[in-house]
Amino acid sequence: MAKKKLEDPKLEGNATMSFGGKSISISNDNNEPVLTVINEYGNSVAYRIATHSFDSLWSQLWQFVKEHQH
Repeated sequence: MAKKKLEDPKLEGNATMSFGGKSISISNDNNEPVLTVINEYGNSVAYRIATHSFDSLWSQLWQFVKEHQH
């Protein structure tokens, strides 16, 4: 049985969700999806989402949360 080739992620448009001064958004930067998280103090972090990198993204997000707990 032939393996089906996975397509590269494709983002059309932007999505943002905000609550209590915090927001999370997914946007398109030069045809590459970018996840941006902003806290209530205006601090932000952005992660580029490359093909097959969701495990890495998940790991980096948890590291960010651990480092910024108060």
